Amino acid sequence: MTIDLKELKKTIVAEVNRREYERVAASLDDSSASTRLPNDLVRSFDLVQVESYLPSRHEEVVAEPGSAAPAAQASAQPSAENNAAPSLYRRLRNLPVIGKYIGHYRVMHLLTRARQRPGSLPKNLILLLGRGVAYRIPGMRRLAHFAIGIRHVPARMNAAEYHLADNDTRLRNVGLQLQDQVNQSLYTQALAIEQNEQALANRLKRLEQRQRELALMLAQAQSQAQVPGQAVVPAQRQVEPGMPHELYLEFEAEFRGSRELIRERLSANLRFFSDNAKRFSEPVMDIGCGRGEWLQLLKEADIPAMGVDSNTAMIQCCTDAGLEAYVGDALQYMKSLPANSLAGLTAFHIIEHVPLDVLIEIIDEAKRVVRPGGVVLLETPNPENLIVGACNFYVDPTHRNPLPPALVAFLLRARGFERVEVDRRHPADPSLLLQGGEETLTGPLNRLLFGAQDYAAIGYAPEQD
Repeated sequence: MTIDLKELKKTIVAEVNRREYERVAASLDDSSASTRLPNDLVRSFDLVQVESYLPSRHEEVVAEPGSAAPAAQASAQPSAENNAAPSLYRRLRNLPVIGKYIGHYRVMHLLTRARQRPGSLPKNLILLLGRGVAYRIPGMRRLAHFAIGIRHVPARMNAAEYHLADNDTRLRNVGLQLQDQVNQSLYTQALAIEQNEQALANRLKRLEQRQRELALMLAQAQSQAQVPGQAVVPAQRQVEPGMPHELYLEFEAEFRGSRELIRERLSANLRFFSDNAKRFSEPVMDIGCGRGEWLQLLKEADIPAMGVDSNTAMIQCCTDAGLEAYVGDALQYMKSLPANSLAGLTAFHIIEHVPLDVLIEIIDEAKRVVRPGGVVLLETPNPENLIVGACNFYVDPTHRNPLPPALVAFLLRARGFERVEVDRRHPADPSLLLQGGEETLTGPLNRLLFGAQDYAAIGYAPEQD
């Protein structure tokens, strides 16, 4: 027999609600309350009419195919039940007085419930009667429900711990996802900020270059202005005497030396600027920067640097190498710079190209634009070497006259520089030295003929008190 559980559930819920309603109504109306304890006890066991939903007590025997035994048993069962001896319960129901109470449908339901519970019938009756009596005690039902709830507390605690652990894991995963998203967003923002800073730095660099070019043009225009009272003639570019720019570039490559040789010679000057680069953020300016070997060395050493040269072909070499270099007159460009705007100033083989008054003006401007503690280095051919002073110096037709080391050192000291020193460098090929003979004769001759071919006068801007 199949049980309709949904219909059974609806019937039980309806019956429980009905009994609860009757109980509440009885508690409100004291006059209608029953005072007969046995009858009240029996009423508490009033069963729901669910017999129609329950399977039969005796299981049907499934017969094998081809067997006639189940049919015989089915036909013999009604007669066996009819012929069976009456039970004690039936005999009690037939009594005249007791049978009236024993046959009450609630007593029958009580016995049915006791019989349907697992275990022996007397034991089930005692348990049901005891529970019915106990439930009549005020608060006992609530206490029983509380005990049942206490019994389920460990399982519910375990379930709560499981749910808390699961929620904690979910929250941790959500937190990790949020952290990854925030880190990704911060990285994207930082990258965008870095790109914006680089773009702003490049733009500021171009603006500074434009400002210097305008300042240089203004200085040249002011220097070329006529006497007041006369008409001002627009400034024109002065034609520099000497070789064309492209020809002078080839001349330097032929007579001065290759880029590798010049880089090797100039690398010895980094020791004068490496310490200042840690103290100052201003750039080092190289006047007459030429092909940019010195600027390249400074860039590789992470020292800010820029160059200026009047030869456009030289400046093109620098810009092609990614160096900061400008076309213009070195002195006019220095005049356009603000005071204390450079960490150092260098001039390699430049001062022998200018008159003495221009050299003094260059030193004065260097004193103004180089910040306190900055370095000024001026390198030029050494006339103490007789071959250089009498012959090699004049290979370059743009040279004016040799400058002895003592003169350049004096000019630096006289115009305010401190710790002035002369560094003689680049001796001739040792294979040319005179051998044999008396040392008192060959030693001075070797120094005069094959000694240092260049020298550098180094001075430091005075520190502020």
